[in-house]
Amino acid sequence: METENAVARLKSSRLFRTKGLIGGKWIDAYDGKTIEVYNPANGDVIASVVCMGERETKDAISSAYNAFSHWSKLTAAERSARLRKWYNLLIEHKEELGQLITLEQGKPLEEAIAEVVTGASDIEFFAEEAKRIYGDILPSPQPDRRMFVLKQPVGVVGTITPWNFPLEIITRKVAPALACGCTVVIKPSELTPLSALAAAELALQSGIPPGVLNVVMGDASKIGNSLLESPQVRKITFTGSTAVGKKLMAGAAETVKKVILLKFMFSVT
Repeated sequence: METENAVARLKSSRLFRTKGLIGGKWIDAYDGKTIEVYNPANGDVIASVVCMGERETKDAISSAYNAFSHWSKLTAAERSARLRKWYNLLIEHKEELGQLITLEQGKPLEEAIAEVVTGASDIEFFAEEAKRIYGDILPSPQPDRRMFVLKQPVGVVGTITPWNFPLEIITRKVAPALACGCTVVIKPSELTPLSALAAAELALQSGIPPGVLNVVMGDASKIGNSLLESPQVRKITFTGSTAVGKKLMAGAAETVKKVILLKFMFSVT
């Protein structure tokens, strides 16, 4: 009953989502499959969420790839403003988001709310850094030449995150990508997808255009392989085990993707 009451309150806030996000639309799995998300405190089923795979991931990648041309051409100030609004919405809904993290991940509510605040601060920081992506002027060896360096967004970024910090790790990876003009496909843990979906809902409300941020979850192997095999994905960022990180690095080599591998072990309190 406690789980049901908590879910009912969260549904009234419009943050309780159970479908994937592709191209700004909430999408069911194409084959209708779902997976259950459990409350680790008592084993209650919180929700049934979509179980996506290869086809949905390919469509999410295409959506991100198509959105990249528009998003990357916005001015840094425009991207910064959208990120700042996303930050404001996360802070405005920190209590509900904290409840959702506690419900699906199990950490105490105080720590869960602290995670939301920390995750939002990542977005706030990179909203400002978006306006400070500077190039360089280099000394030229020839008197009639000027040499300069421009920094450009790499393209579509595949983001794979674990269960233990279901919101903060996502914002830490996604915020800098969006700030510099990249688009993203997020694959949250199938154990804790609800926090990612709630954050994505607030991203849409903040005015981040459809396709810039996509979320797929379900069959981890099929989703991961699709991200690795696609030539449209130009970078992979992953936090998790060393074993999985090695597999991702090896798979990314086939299409020469940039890779960021991180372990994430600290308390937000």
